[in-house]
Amino acid sequence: MMHKLLLAISQPVSAQLPRDFRHALQEIITDQIPKLIQQRILLCLSEALTNLIEHAKPPATEISIHFTQESDGWQLTIFDNSDAWDCTENLDDDLLTEFSDQESGRGIALVHAQSDKIDYQPGSNDTPNQLLLFWALPKVQIKQTVLIVEDNNSLLLLYKAYLIKNYHVVTALNGYQALEILSTHHIDIVLSDIRMPQMNGLSLRKKINQQSGSELIPFVFLTSQDDEMVQEQAAQLGIDDYLIKPVQKAQLINVIKRILGRSQQVYQQLTTRLDKKITDSLPATLATKAHGWRMQVASRHTGSGGGDLLLQHNFTDKTQLLLTDIMGHDDSAKFFSHAYGGYLHGLIQSMQSSQAPGYILQQLSNRALDDKLLSQVTLTCCSLQLSEAGKISIASAGHPAPLLISNDNISEIDTSGVLPGLLEDCYYESNSLTIIPGQRIALFTDGLFESAIDNTAREQLQQKITASLLSTLSLPIEQALKQVMTVFDQLTNAQPSDDTLLLLLEPIE
Repeated sequence: MMHKLLLAISQPVSAQLPRDFRHALQEIITDQIPKLIQQRILLCLSEALTNLIEHAKPPATEISIHFTQESDGWQLTIFDNSDAWDCTENLDDDLLTEFSDQESGRGIALVHAQSDKIDYQPGSNDTPNQLLLFWALPKVQIKQTVLIVEDNNSLLLLYKAYLIKNYHVVTALNGYQALEILSTHHIDIVLSDIRMPQMNGLSLRKKINQQSGSELIPFVFLTSQDDEMVQEQAAQLGIDDYLIKPVQKAQLINVIKRILGRSQQVYQQLTTRLDKKITDSLPATLATKAHGWRMQVASRHTGSGGGDLLLQHNFTDKTQLLLTDIMGHDDSAKFFSHAYGGYLHGLIQSMQSSQAPGYILQQLSNRALDDKLLSQVTLTCCSLQLSEAGKISIASAGHPAPLLISNDNISEIDTSGVLPGLLEDCYYESNSLTIIPGQRIALFTDGLFESAIDNTAREQLQQKITASLLSTLSLPIEQALKQVMTVFDQLTNAQPSDDTLLLLLEPIE
């Protein structure tokens, strides 16, 4: 059984430890691990470490992690020298639906929800406590699937022998069998004889054209008849090629390779165009003034993957804001961003009056849990409510903590809450405070501090951006934003690794 140690790191406990360990793990996670699993691993590491540091009694003085590749997945083991603190014992506890600091539930629920297996082994005098988290290797079919439909069993076996080395081959003796296979299997291309009993190839193609989800599958006819009328009938059915028997091995392989290559090229061109349209519709926009507040926003887009959304709705006495970061880097993530954008826009536009930020996140989480489309993606969200005299209320669902910028320092505003859509009836606490003139709030997505090539560069990015936020406090807010983003562009060479959004808020004197 394969067991390969990919990372082993140990460090005295400090406030920087979760970030340092996350960056170290991020360095060794490769493209061999699917992006969604990478995100789950990093989220669980951060939450498990944060809760261990905050809630283990007495506090641990040393924490270590081992990250290993197993034959069936990946395992993360966290070692600590505190007294035993078993977060798995609350797996079925009703308190997991509430996420106040006192209950310590946010990290526990997140770790449970985002790992495939979790186990805790308390330590003894000689051994540390161990929290083991496991993520299963997804079942991935590497070879593309070819369906061969041929009533001549000898030819069927011959074609299968031609293709079996490079493709996963499924066979059918007639059109009815082929339709049954198409309804239960993912098929990348169909090769079909024309003359067959029960249902011939032309009828099969007509049936496929009438079925939603199958009509775009590439289709090739194989026939012994060089009949112009038959060829014309076949061409009218939207096929991709027409091969005359006897078909040679090299000829068959080249045709399949060409058609599948062209199909993929068309798909990529289509998704690229749609992705651009969606990306262009997502940039954050908002009014520069509302209910005693000045606001400025800037964003940077990588052009692929998820997206950052910022929505605003003004009520009579308050302004509602939603800042959301859709996670993911594959083709579908941007489409989910668009779907979430439409839902969130409808959510706040449909409200008759301003609602507490925590209540909005609760509604979002319930919908993300129940909706088949929205439940397929992970996101973080920060909900805000602004009113006169510098009053602000904030709630967070897994989002980076807002920064309060004052004359002499920058501090995080205390917000916490589980990611939306993980558990039923989540409770999100709204934190209300008053910001005085001369102070400023920065809200951002994690790309602001994570868009760098390695751990050293990320540390430099965070230090420089934080210093710039502090040094520009005396500047007009629009000028301050431009200056901070100039620093960001310089440090990332204007090529950030993740979508980034920065929102600055300040009360009007």
